[in-house]
Amino acid sequence: MERANGQVRVEDLTRRELEVLKLVATGLSTKEIARSLGIAFKTAACHRSRIMAKLDIHEVANLTRYAIRNGYVDIGGTNGNGHRSEAQLELFDRIRVTEAKYRKAMDEYGAFLRERESIGLPNPDSSTGARRLRQAEEMAHNDYHAALVALKDFFFRN
Repeated sequence: MERANGQVRVEDLTRRELEVLKLVATGLSTKEIARSLGIAFKTAACHRSRIMAKLDIHEVANLTRYAIRNGYVDIGGTNGNGHRSEAQLELFDRIRVTEAKYRKAMDEYGAFLRERESIGLPNPDSSTGARRLRQAEEMAHNDYHAALVALKDFFFRN
C-alpha cells in the first residue's frame, strides 16, 4: 500500500474515499458529507477514518492541506497567467501564520503546565500566568479557526 518513501499512492484511496476527502477538505462535517452523498452517517465516518488511517493524517486541517497540495480540491485556479490570485496568496499566508501562532501558544501553555506539575503544582487554574497563557492559546485558536472558515468560504465561493 505504501511506496518506498512511505507515502500513500493516490490509487490506494478508493473512488468514494477521494470524494469524501474532497468534501472534508471543503469544510463539510461528516453529517453533511453523508447527506450530500446519500449515505449513512456511520458510512461517511468510516470512509473518513479510513482516509485518515491510510494517509496517516489525523487532523482535518492537515487533511485539507494534503488535498490542496495534491490537487484534489479546486481552489479557484490561477489568474490567467499561471499564478495564484492575490486573494488566494493572502488567504494561504493567513492560514500559515495563524496556524504557527496557534501551535506556539499551545506549546507555551503545555510547557507551563508541565513545569507546574514538575514542582508539585497540579492545578494551574489559580495561577495568573496560566490564565494569561490559556487566553493567548484560546485567542490563537479562534484566529486559526477564522482563517479555516475563510478558506471554506473561499472554496464554496469559487
